[in-house]
Amino acid sequence: MSLASITVSPYARKAPALRNSANYSASMKVTALVQLEVDVPGEFWFPDVEPVLQALQEQHGVAAYVLSCQQADTEHTTYVVTPANAPTGWYAEALPWIDEHLTRTGPPVQVRSWGLSNVLRIPTADGTVYFKAHAHSSTLPPASLPLLFAHEPLLLTSLEGAVPRPLAIDEKRVWMLLPDLGPVLADQSDIALWIQAVQSHARLQRSYVGRADHLLDITCVDRRLAVLDAALDQLLDGSDPALPQRAAELRAAITELAAIGVPETLLHGDLHPRNVAVRDGRVLAFDWTDAAVSHPFLDLITFLEKRSPLSMDPRVVDAYLAEWTDYAPLADLRRALELAGQLGALHQLMTSLHLHANLTGPDQESMRRGAESWLRWVVNGRAD
Repeated sequence: MSLASITVSPYARKAPALRNSANYSASMKVTALVQLEVDVPGEFWFPDVEPVLQALQEQHGVAAYVLSCQQADTEHTTYVVTPANAPTGWYAEALPWIDEHLTRTGPPVQVRSWGLSNVLRIPTADGTVYFKAHAHSSTLPPASLPLLFAHEPLLLTSLEGAVPRPLAIDEKRVWMLLPDLGPVLADQSDIALWIQAVQSHARLQRSYVGRADHLLDITCVDRRLAVLDAALDQLLDGSDPALPQRAAELRAAITELAAIGVPETLLHGDLHPRNVAVRDGRVLAFDWTDAAVSHPFLDLITFLEKRSPLSMDPRVVDAYLAEWTDYAPLADLRRALELAGQLGALHQLMTSLHLHANLTGPDQESMRRGAESWLRWVVNGRAD
């Protein structure tokens, strides 16, 4: 089988890499691997594979796609790849499927690869299109592995309102094609776009009030407040005598938040300014794989961030809260947002632990670090 294993340094140091043959000919029957070296300038996060593959192409004339990452640490990163001109694994099916649904003007470029998803950028005469394969048989062995979270292609074709619309989906294989939605909100300096983003999201959430069963049917995860409450004893079970007290405090927060009266509804689950895009004045949230049913304010725990000061602008926060004044006075909504900040960390901890239990290698390690960070937030009541 034509495979390659590439070891890449994130700090532009030389590191060994493997590929099929000196000429990398698709017509050759390859039975041995030959070692290469590639340099990738600067730091990079291991799932963002585009610079790695670009370096492989530029330095050795090898076009390839990543199948998996075997190792990722401060010293080196190791990938297993397949040649682009003779793809193996799930690519052998995915690339023809892509060509059935659009006319490419160039080869697909892989931009992300890890246990949660694979993303390819595809040039067409009508603009850029993105192919996304979710954590399923196309990204993780064995083929019987279940989805790790929401079925995003099904979800996006089922939701009504301001969400991205796939150009094509394969429901069984959990694949979809999406149009280029534009630059991310994080790069925008117009406060009006930030206000529009939170207003649009709140209105989408409000449109699903009272429709929890439907959201669960289209694969949203159940993270309602009762579910968070039931998970507390297990999540905060340890030798630290302060943990039972913290669990009691969080239960009190759940009770108080529920009493304020904002109903549970659709939750994006990973709403941050780099998961919101802007095109021709229209703002859309994307990457709905963490979609859930919960208290809507839990989405703001990831949206409000120090690295994006406009996300925390009082005008943006107030614009979101103003969409909920039918349910409670503004003062109560502000209190609800404070409570949701604590409980949102609990929701994120549950997600990280679930993914950690179902992943391996560098993907699992990434989820472990995330879970530890969210656990500190849950225990301490604030971010690091």
